[in-house]
Amino acid sequence: MKRFVITIGREFGCNAGEVGRRLAAKLGVRFYNKSLACEAAAIAHIDENTAINFDKNASEKEKLKSFLEEFGYGASKAFYTEEAVEAQAYVIRRIANTESCVMFGRCADYFLSEFDFTLNVFLYAPDEFRIKHVVSAYNLDEAGAKKLIKKIDRERHNYYKFVTGKNRGDRHGRNLMIDMNMFSVDDAVDLIYEAAKKRFGL
Repeated sequence: MKRFVITIGREFGCNAGEVGRRLAAKLGVRFYNKSLACEAAAIAHIDENTAINFDKNASEKEKLKSFLEEFGYGASKAFYTEEAVEAQAYVIRRIANTESCVMFGRCADYFLSEFDFTLNVFLYAPDEFRIKHVVSAYNLDEAGAKKLIKKIDRERHNYYKFVTGKNRGDRHGRNLMIDMNMFSVDDAVDLIYEAAKKRFGL
């Protein structure tokens, strides 16, 4: 089968992770998420303990701190170095050169911009949808959800801008953009799947 890579960028709170997982399962390929960051961290000699795992039973303050100290975001600036960016690019390109897969975030669309077998997807939704999802998915109150969305959006935008020099939500370089308020997770998976079939001749 022809090799392909689908990259998924997103606004926080769109349930994009579930879209990525189901899409990869439907295509029968691997789904790369935080493993991309962990491999890059090892290459760049970044201590994985700088990332704090999210605990749904944590306090509101601890939950916010946990999210914001993910690799490359918020208080942790470990990935804001040339060495870390090069490591991330190396990991993403190495995987793309060896297998078909779905890659989630990590500026994969940018690092693979010269590859001719990619489909770059961006998922977004109105604030109301994202707030409702974050409240439900992460057991936050509405105020906490709003604060978290605002902070993570800003940190992800800043990181994407740092690496690429571009705005994260820019339509240029995106092949498919889906409003998750209009489509269910399964609908979004089907849309991307059909686009992939046409794009890659699957």
